[in-house]
Amino acid sequence: MKKALFIVAVMLLSISTVSVAQVKFGVKAGVNIANVSGDDAENMDSRLAPVFGVFANVALSESLSFQPELLYSMKGAKESMSMEGMDIESTAKLSYIDIPLMLKYNISGGFNLQAGPQLGLLLSADNEMEAGGESETMDIKDELKGMDFGFNIGAGYDFGSLGVDVRYNLGLSNIADYEDGDLKNTGVQIGVSYAF
Repeated sequence: MKKALFIVAVMLLSISTVSVAQVKFGVKAGVNIANVSGDDAENMDSRLAPVFGVFANVALSESLSFQPELLYSMKGAKESMSMEGMDIESTAKLSYIDIPLMLKYNISGGFNLQAGPQLGLLLSADNEMEAGGESETMDIKDELKGMDFGFNIGAGYDFGSLGVDVRYNLGLSNIADYEDGDLKNTGVQIGVSYAF
């Protein structure tokens, strides 16, 4: 947690040293098509979950900018199984504060390419199981690591102050916190942003 706070502090300090005229602030919201990969993630299906937060866009040149973001991001995955003739739906619901540190390269006419690392801080983790019309929720936060690292790559289009983008998030760190566990967050994020 101290590392994450240090990263955020450095990010804010770097923004404050740039002239205000070169910095735009904004809000964004969208949807994660979230999943998990790894040896413990066989037969998992994607789940749709919301993502929203704020960003700052710092112009480095005419075509290049740095865009740190602070996002509340829901992730996880779903699994369907059958046991003793009963259909069971299991959904892992993971909530993170994500801090993407994106470089945006503006090609032309509003189009841009984006890439950068992402730090995730786990807020909560539940597993919801539904069977026979009944459901039960179990806290699984102790089975997962509190910090996640990934890399984003994507593309977007800016209509003046309004923007849309699509990103793929590749999980780089194992989030399982149990012996021989192997799980990584992955997914596609579709977002809409507005810069003030």
